[in-house]
Amino acid sequence: MNLDFMSLKTTSVAAVKGERQKEKVLERQKAQELEQAMLAERELNPYWKDGGTGLPPEEDEAASVKKVTVVEDAGLSWLRKSYRRMKEQAEREKRNFEEIVAERYGSMEVFQSRLEEAEKVASRKENYYRSDRWKKTDYSESEKEKKEQHMKKETRDEGDRN
Repeated sequence: MNLDFMSLKTTSVAAVKGERQKEKVLERQKAQELEQAMLAERELNPYWKDGGTGLPPEEDEAASVKKVTVVEDAGLSWLRKSYRRMKEQAEREKRNFEEIVAERYGSMEVFQSRLEEAEKVASRKENYYRSDRWKKTDYSESEKEKKEQHMKKETRDEGDRN
């Protein structure tokens, strides 16, 4: 009897299946990585490139929350946005802020006066909406008399029809 068969390596069916599963998982991972690499090359959104989340990074929570603006605020929101854009332009171009304001509005004083005027008008409108908007209108004596005369006339006209 020869003992050569004892020196052969034996494997179970479970071990062979486990190895096949590992190979399949590795192949899937390689295919996914290849697909992701191809998608990343063609991606136009800069926040998705390089494994991003698709959203811009949040620098400050207060900056991400935007205020709701009133439609009729006399241009106040527009002027504030213009102010922000001029600041950003001054930082980006490394120029003096007052030079940029002077280019757009003539001088810093003109811009400040427009901003103050818009703030005054917006505060007046806001106060109007808060205080008088929902109040019941108070009729003066002459308006009350006109209403009463109108009502009497209508009742007289109805009596004539009958």
